[in-house]
Amino acid sequence: MPPTSATTATTSIRLSSSRPLSSSRPAAGAERALLSIAQMVDGDWPAVARIYAAGIATGAATFEREVPSYERWRAARVEEPCLVARGDGGGVLGWAALSPVSARRVYRGVGAVSIYVDPAHARMGIGRALLLALIEGSERAGFWTLQAGIFPENEASITLHERCGFRLVGIHERIGRMRDGSWRDVMLYERRSEIVGRENG
Repeated sequence: MPPTSATTATTSIRLSSSRPLSSSRPAAGAERALLSIAQMVDGDWPAVARIYAAGIATGAATFEREVPSYERWRAARVEEPCLVARGDGGGVLGWAALSPVSARRVYRGVGAVSIYVDPAHARMGIGRALLLALIEGSERAGFWTLQAGIFPENEASITLHERCGFRLVGIHERIGRMRDGSWRDVMLYERRSEIVGRENG
C-alpha cells in the first residue's frame, strides 16, 4: 500500500500524432490530438490487458509470460497512482502503475514502475506524459523513490526513463530466464524525489 492516500485528477495535454520522443518540437503540419491522463477504473481493464499483452509479446518488456487476471494484477499494484492515457475518443492508449517493492515499512515510499503504450500509438509522447504524471502522483502519495527494471535491449524505455530523471544505479546480470531458456540482464533505474523524504538531509 502507498504511504498516504492521494487523489489523481484528470489532466489533458495536446499531443502531436507524428512527434517522436527524440523531438522537442512537433513536425511541420503535424496533427494535434488531445490526450488525457486519469486514474484507471475497472472498466479500463480489457484495454489495459490488451496493451500489456502486446508488451509481453515483444519479449523486450517483461519476464511475464501472460497477462494475469485483473484481480491478481490489481492486488500487485498500489491503488493510486494507477493511470491510463486516453485519446480524443476516450480509448485507452497506454497505462502506468506502481507496485510496492517490499512489505517492510521502511520501504513504504519505494515503488516499482510499470508503463506500457499501445504499439499503434508509440513514439507520440504518450509514455512521457504517463511517466511524468505517475511521478507527480507518486509524490503526492508520499513515495520518495521510484525504481524501474529495464532490459538492455529496450532502448525506448531506457531513453524515456532517463529523460524523466531516472539514473542507472546498477545491472542485474543474468537475473532471469525467458521462456526460450535465454538469460536476461536487467538494468536498474532509479529516481529519487526532490520533494518527498528530504527531511533530516
